[in-house]
Amino acid sequence: MKTLTELLNNKFHPLALSILGLGLLLNAAFVYYLDSHRQQQQDVALQQAAQAFFAQLQLRLERNFTAAYAIAAGLKQPQELTVDFNQYAAELLQFYPDIHAISLAPDGQVSAVFPLTGNESLLGFDMFSHPQQAKEARRAKEAKALRVNGPFPLVQGGMGVIGRLPLYLPTPTPNGNEFWGFINVTLQLEPLLNDIVSEFFPPNQYHYRLMRAEQDQLQQISNSGAVLDHAPEFIFSLPHNPWMLQLSHRSRWYHHSALWLEMSLGIISSLMLYSFALLFLLLRSQRGKLTVQVAERTSELNQALKRYHSFIKATNTGSWEYHKKQNTLQCSPEYFSMLGRDSKDYDQTGQDNLAEVWLHFLHPDDKANASQAFLNYLAQPDGMYEVQFRMQHANGSWLWILSRGRTLLNELGEPGDITVGTHIDITAQKQAELKLQLLEQLFEQSSEGMLITDPEQKILSINKAFSDITGYQADEVIGKKPSVLSSGKHDASFYQSMQLSIQRHGYWQGEIWNRRKNGSMLPEWLTITEIRDARGQLTHYVALFSDITTYKDDQRKLDFLAHFDPLTQLPNRTLLLDRTEQAIQHAKKLKTQLAVLFIDLDRFKKINDTLGHSAGDDVLVQVAQRLKKHCQSADTLCRLSSDEFMLLLPDTNQDSAGRLAEKVLQQLLNPYFVANETLTLSASIGIAIYPMDGQNFHELYKHADIAMFKAKEGGRNDYCFFTPDMQSQFNRSLQLENALRFAIERNQLHLVYQPQYSLHQQQLTGFEALLRWQHPELGFISPAEFIPLAEQAGMMQSIGEWVLISAIQQQKLWHQAGFNSLVMAINLSPIQFKQTDLLDIIQAHLQLARLDPSSIELEITESAMVEDAEQAIKTIQAMRQLGMRVAIDDFGTGYSSLSYLKRFKLNKLKIDQSFVRDLLTDKDDLAIVTAIIRMAQSLGLKTIAEGVETAEHQQLLATLGCDDIQGYHYGRPMLAESATDFLQQHLTPQAIP
Repeated sequence: MKTLTELLNNKFHPLALSILGLGLLLNAAFVYYLDSHRQQQQDVALQQAAQAFFAQLQLRLERNFTAAYAIAAGLKQPQELTVDFNQYAAELLQFYPDIHAISLAPDGQVSAVFPLTGNESLLGFDMFSHPQQAKEARRAKEAKALRVNGPFPLVQGGMGVIGRLPLYLPTPTPNGNEFWGFINVTLQLEPLLNDIVSEFFPPNQYHYRLMRAEQDQLQQISNSGAVLDHAPEFIFSLPHNPWMLQLSHRSRWYHHSALWLEMSLGIISSLMLYSFALLFLLLRSQRGKLTVQVAERTSELNQALKRYHSFIKATNTGSWEYHKKQNTLQCSPEYFSMLGRDSKDYDQTGQDNLAEVWLHFLHPDDKANASQAFLNYLAQPDGMYEVQFRMQHANGSWLWILSRGRTLLNELGEPGDITVGTHIDITAQKQAELKLQLLEQLFEQSSEGMLITDPEQKILSINKAFSDITGYQADEVIGKKPSVLSSGKHDASFYQSMQLSIQRHGYWQGEIWNRRKNGSMLPEWLTITEIRDARGQLTHYVALFSDITTYKDDQRKLDFLAHFDPLTQLPNRTLLLDRTEQAIQHAKKLKTQLAVLFIDLDRFKKINDTLGHSAGDDVLVQVAQRLKKHCQSADTLCRLSSDEFMLLLPDTNQDSAGRLAEKVLQQLLNPYFVANETLTLSASIGIAIYPMDGQNFHELYKHADIAMFKAKEGGRNDYCFFTPDMQSQFNRSLQLENALRFAIERNQLHLVYQPQYSLHQQQLTGFEALLRWQHPELGFISPAEFIPLAEQAGMMQSIGEWVLISAIQQQKLWHQAGFNSLVMAINLSPIQFKQTDLLDIIQAHLQLARLDPSSIELEITESAMVEDAEQAIKTIQAMRQLGMRVAIDDFGTGYSSLSYLKRFKLNKLKIDQSFVRDLLTDKDDLAIVTAIIRMAQSLGLKTIAEGVETAEHQQLLATLGCDDIQGYHYGRPMLAESATDFLQQHLTPQAIP
């Protein structure tokens, strides 16, 4: 046997080389098997992660895009989408937290969006003209189904996807449908992806790229700039929209490290086998014990290496070693990888590298404290070094690090120059602590009451708001059940329904009545939610409630305002409608009658205009109090509006209603004391009886209203029962009023001209312009019928101005023909007379026609002048100053004061035809006409008598001293052409310039 020295010198022994080659071969095969197995596990994990990612992403997207169908289904008609959209979208978004915006786009243009905040740029956005979205929009329209578009940059910012649901309306066209527009659901994709990625892809482990599979619009979202051209691809589809995911591991350094470690161990073990072979050859006789010892030691070393490697991988813990004398810090690859960095990029061999590999990464706010803590430990290296600080990740984020270390002892048992330690990422723990602190603050500082119970519903914790609202302190309720607050207003079925909802849905929400500690009732809006652990086991109940006492009070006030008049405290029209319908059903069942009285105060507007609305309100309150005195318990007195009241009288016939109306009229005539004034006020009452005058509230209301207007027409301070003839008259008035609104533009109105004759000059002196209406279907309509309608409907100003313009234009034509002395008499309605711009209008048209104002004579009724005599005097004076003539029309039929008449400064009094008609036979008429003529002469006024029918009338008026006449005896009203012929025949040549 060769000696040891000989064997060692012979390093290339054939047997040893054979064992070395076999060991290398076996280790290479084993390393290849381990690497293939790791790669296979990685591919399986990659595919499982992609499938899970797909499933969750598809579920989240499809669930959120169902909101479009919910909008379309919840809002019944597409044309009504904008009416209920905001309210419906607000309620819907509570169940779709991922949705960034819901919008309506009729014809592709966004007209409404919710929420508006942050999405203002969407309003008016036209998707059919947008370079990136137009093609997608057209595809969705052609598909006639929800289509997911994107990802692409959103108009309001960020990358996102849009679910477009086209709406088609049914039409009578051959295809049966007409495109209306889109309901759009917008999601910002990056927050959604980050949420899902954080769940299925471990941090910093995968590169991914999500994109549309269609090549014409390849948009993508990636979490890195890495090239993924050869990465595995996974396809999934949303409605009409396939997507593709490429996924690969971020880094395979740990695989390479394991491979190199395994190869190194293989080579080491092969060399050890080779050495063992040499030793075996040398010490064959002693191999038993030594072989066992070497095998045990080798096994222990392998196990230690494996355990150390597994620990490093499992905990992702970075290790470090600091040499005090050299001020050198050496760190493991894991130290850098947890920061997203590569250890190869940092020099760990040179001296004084502490700042580069440690201080360089520290957060600016933590550098001073962390450095001082490390120096303090090095100064007295006893026990364990431990400190927390933030270090910057390669992606710019900050990680919380727990650094621990211990100084190694030297041969003497004293602290040496080497300190070793670990770095552990505790970011998740810190975030959890912060979240817990925020939840605790939210729990304590919330304005809403909160309580937490165990699964047996025993109270574990309450917040301050709970005590503030209920009056109970924590020591009074903890350990008890929430039933300590029970008010007793809810039965067992209420709580059973609550519990069933919690079991089915995991929560219950609704209104509930509880009781405070002091015994007062507590209305609450309550939400109860189950809390379950990761295994689905029930662990707690959380109840959140708010005190809605104020809301309940406001609701009662709103209910009152919805059914009662706040001024008089009487029921309003809504409540009257309900009670009337109930009374009608009762009367129908018992075959009895009921009555409704429509009460309208006469000339109430004057009180508001003269004494103010406050005085008017006081009068209305007094009227309501007086009317209440005539009400029985079954009656309903309602204030309809302003000065209108209605009284519902069940089981009342016509006779009883009439007697009550008389009492009401008499009661309302009593004086009112308001604002230091004593007022007298009358009313007009219309009465309708069920069932003769109507079968429902609306018919009775309308007919009583018509009867009330009939009472006003009869002179006010009266009541009137409805009759069918009134309805016919009302319908006639309504028909005429509607037709009159278009009479001017349809050329249905025209003027006729009646000549005026001077008894002194024995010749024609002028014409009076008279308004006529010839309707193509209704025929001739008398001015006595349509002019009051025009005044009531507010059309008299426009009609009166048309009369002024037309008469002035005709006067211009006659003056241009040479009849310069001719005077045109034009009637002004009382409403026109009150116009503030009346004189401006007349003067402007006279200037346009180039007419002398003296050629115009304005006729004004007595009633128009005496209604506001002082203002009338000012207006007439202004007319006279402009040169126009002014006459009182229908003199003697009104209530003019002689003192005012003296101050009016008029030109002429027009004697009403009612006095002239029977002038020859009635002594009273003769006396009146004679008195008018004498009074006019004493005041220096001219007189003109209208309605002169015979030569005898003309002769008598001339004898009495009347100046002018007008009537059928001299000339009937005639159209402009006939009036022109009449003018040319009767005006003396001397009058023609």
